[in-house]
Amino acid sequence: MAENPQTLDEALAYLEKRSVTTSRGVYVKLDDVKKLMEERKTAGQIEKQEAPRPKDMNQAKQMVLRDEKIMANFPPPTPKLGKSISAQPQPSSRT
Repeated sequence: MAENPQTLDEALAYLEKRSVTTSRGVYVKLDDVKKLMEERKTAGQIEKQEAPRPKDMNQAKQMVLRDEKIMANFPPPTPKLGKSISAQPQPSSRT
């Protein structure tokens, strides 16, 4: 199976492609169901290995900020500006 069904709707669509329709109903091979479940199980294990879980909220925020796919949905962060300088003349320390 090239695509990995992530949701139940995708899994049902996958099984419908492999089903046999008769006048008495729709039948699916047990091997197809077992294959689908095994592929979902291995895909879930691989996903868990690839994505480490954050330990606290600060680590979760840093992981989100580093993820380009997630950050593409948000506007770019505003740059942190330095200390402001007032436009009024400052009294000289030499007077």
